[in-house]
Amino acid sequence: MNLRQIEAFKAVMTEGSVTQAATALGVTQPAVSCLIANLENSMGFMLFKRHRGRFQPTGEAEIFLEEAERLLASHSRAVRAAQDIRDMKSGSLRIAALPAASINFMPRLIAAFTRERPDVKISIQTRTSPRVREWISAQLFDIGFAELPADDPAVDCEPISLECLCAMPASHRLASHHRITPKDLAGEPLIVQNPEHSAHYQLKTAFEDVGVPWAPHMVCHLFAPACRLAAEGAGIAIVDPFTARDFAIENLVFRPFEPAIPYEIGMLYPALRPRSRLVNDFAEALKSSLKEMLHSVAA
Repeated sequence: MNLRQIEAFKAVMTEGSVTQAATALGVTQPAVSCLIANLENSMGFMLFKRHRGRFQPTGEAEIFLEEAERLLASHSRAVRAAQDIRDMKSGSLRIAALPAASINFMPRLIAAFTRERPDVKISIQTRTSPRVREWISAQLFDIGFAELPADDPAVDCEPISLECLCAMPASHRLASHHRITPKDLAGEPLIVQNPEHSAHYQLKTAFEDVGVPWAPHMVCHLFAPACRLAAEGAGIAIVDPFTARDFAIENLVFRPFEPAIPYEIGMLYPALRPRSRLVNDFAEALKSSLKEMLHSVAA
C-alpha cells in the first residue's frame, strides 16, 4: 500500500468513475485501474466490483474511505509544514536578551520578523547579561543577546562592538560639541553605571589618564534610569546605543565620547546543538536592525 494508490482510490470514490478519477489525477485510465488493483491485492479484499467497465464501491470501500481521507489530509498537512519550515514561515524561537535591548529594539525586530512569518511562535525572556549567558550555556534558548564576555565552551558567540554615548539636554553648553572628552566633563555632574559594569572602569581610566578628577555624581544599575536623569537635567550620562535610540524623542542630544568607551555585546548560541535556519535568519535580521539603529542614533 502506498500513497499514490490511496489517492487513486479516493479519486474513484469522489469522482464516481475511473475515467473522471484519471482526469482529476492527470494520469491514464489504465494507470488508475492498475493502482486500484495493486491496492486491493495488498489489502486482501475487493474495494470495487467491476461490471461492464464500471467500478462499483463495495461495503469495505465505504468503510475504508474515511481512513483514506484522514491519511491524505495528514500527508497534506505534513507537506505544508515541510514547506513552511523550508520557507521559514513556521517553527519557534526562544530568545533571551538583556534589558537595554528588550524595551524597544527587540520588540520592533520581532514584530517585523513575524510580519512575513505569522505562524512562527516566539518567546522572549528579559534578564541580566550574566543570566542570559547562563541560559544559553544550559542550552535553554535558541539565541541570546547579552553583554560580553561569554567565554564558555557551551556557548557560541558572535561578538559585536558598539560605543557608548554621552546623553545631555539639547540646551546644554556641550551640545554643540561633535565629541565629548574627559576634559569637557571636568566639573560636570556625571551619571555612570555601577562599578560592576565594564563601562564604569573604562570611563574612570579615561578620566585618570588625562588627570581629570573622577567624581561621579550619580550611579545607576541600568542605562535607562541614567538617560532619564540626563533628560531631567540631573547631569550628563554615559549610555549604550539602545537606550540612546529609545530616548531619541526626548529633549536630549547624544555625542560620541573620546576616547571611545566600547560596549561589547554578542549574539549567543547554544554550542551543543545545531542552529536552525530560522535562528540564522533571525540573527541576520538582528544584525540588519543594529545597523539601522546605529545610523538613526548617529543622525
